[in-house]
Amino acid sequence: MGLFTFNIKTLDDLFVHQLQDIYYAEQQITKALPRMISKAADLQLKQDFEAHLIETEGQIKRLEQCSKCTATSQKRSTARQSTVSL
Repeated sequence: MGLFTFNIKTLDDLFVHQLQDIYYAEQQITKALPRMISKAADLQLKQDFEAHLIETEGQIKRLEQCSKCTATSQKRSTARQSTVSL
């Protein structure tokens, strides 16, 4: 795969990788939006950026919840695989 990616062997690996990509993008948007808000001259545009920032923060929280669920699921899967191989 690419320089900064890990080997994707299963659909679960792909799912986790995609979640990480989305999380990174949302973090970058969260960093950029306050600057965009401060530089926007139009009041409506400022309000739209502010609304988008609130929405993005909510999406980050949901992604973090998803990440916790995925980590728990992967632990269960690994535990099942180790008991099956015994």
